[in-house]
Amino acid sequence: MLSAEWSDNGQPKIVVDGIHVDMQALKSIQHRCLPEVCRGAPNCCSRYQIHVGEKELETIVGFLPLVEKYTASIGNYLEYENVFDAVGNGCFIIDADENEQCVFAYTTAAEETLCSLHSAAIDLDLSPLDVKPKCCSIWPLTLSDGPEPELSVDSKFTSFPCNRKKPAPKGIDSGIQETIRIYFGESFLSELLAKAGC
Repeated sequence: MLSAEWSDNGQPKIVVDGIHVDMQALKSIQHRCLPEVCRGAPNCCSRYQIHVGEKELETIVGFLPLVEKYTASIGNYLEYENVFDAVGNGCFIIDADENEQCVFAYTTAAEETLCSLHSAAIDLDLSPLDVKPKCCSIWPLTLSDGPEPELSVDSKFTSFPCNRKKPAPKGIDSGIQETIRIYFGESFLSELLAKAGC
């Protein structure tokens, strides 16, 4: 169900399926996930602490033997539990290497940084959404937790070559639409676009 409210800055606040949508932020970004663009540049597999819940952790642990094909560093962990640091309340942080890169990231022969969880899912004809952490699947978007979750854009999005600030914040970029479609579904996107007048 779709409804509109007013935010603190006087802009219409859109709520779709209980998720508050920061339209101003969504309209401000252009995004294309092109791993070749990030060669030798900051990428989304670094510079972040990836938080996962217990259910996501259990899914990832089941894939650990499969990701060793892509990232031998996982095999260096004597116990797979060492990949995760508990931070309380059923939340864990995925470990990173000395370069602040996620331990599940790997570099191809073409020097592209990819996710071993994503690659392992594709190998098994599964959707990467069923394996990767939620925050990774929707990046550069963010979805806050809590009773009134908000869909917005990562504040550091311009630090990465796959994202650009839109010169005129009109409409939602096709790359952002695709991310929303893949993660939240076609009906969510259709309702969002209809309410936003896009």
